[in-house]
Amino acid sequence: MATFVANVGVNAAHTAHSPLFADGSFRLLPIPERVAWSPPMLRLGDLPDLAPYAPVGWLDRAVHLDPDLTSPIPTYGDNCRRAGRAFSLRRARPGDEILFLARLHPCGFFLVGRLVVAAVLADVLEDPGRGWWDANAHVRRARATGCWDSFWVFRGGAGSQLFARARPFGRSEAESLFGTGWLWRPHRTELQTIGSYTRAVRRLA
Repeated sequence: MATFVANVGVNAAHTAHSPLFADGSFRLLPIPERVAWSPPMLRLGDLPDLAPYAPVGWLDRAVHLDPDLTSPIPTYGDNCRRAGRAFSLRRARPGDEILFLARLHPCGFFLVGRLVVAAVLADVLEDPGRGWWDANAHVRRARATGCWDSFWVFRGGAGSQLFARARPFGRSEAESLFGTGWLWRPHRTELQTIGSYTRAVRRLA
């Protein structure tokens, strides 16, 4: 079984933050879409568990809810054929695991969930019809815009979940998973280093 680590949710480039609470619980805010909202895409205002934690100006914006670990069928999608950051996911197979890393405010990076791959829908170039992938953000966007750009969608099986409590991911955790090959330069913060190394999806085994 292989494990992949994918960096998800809003980050330092966005005006919104994913909040971390004192008890370790959190809310993972999705990134905004680059296209205007049109059904069946989601707006942040459509997500009552997340909307209170976002800027008011975001409520009518289309958002990319990916991963979606709270729907009856959890999914995660990525542009594994076109986007260099996701190339490693082309090797993912049923039984593999994708761990999701997110920047939570105000503390840093945390592991926030996982998807145990049960099925893969690869290189989607046209509407695949109705199926387990319907709620995924890539499918929603493609159905709204007509742009089927060879994305992949992974279905989650048993064990897929958004964690109830965020799990810290700092230098010690990074070196435990990836070894000591990362360069922790003195002029860069730990957050900057982790963000740089995890910008692309990384395969552990």
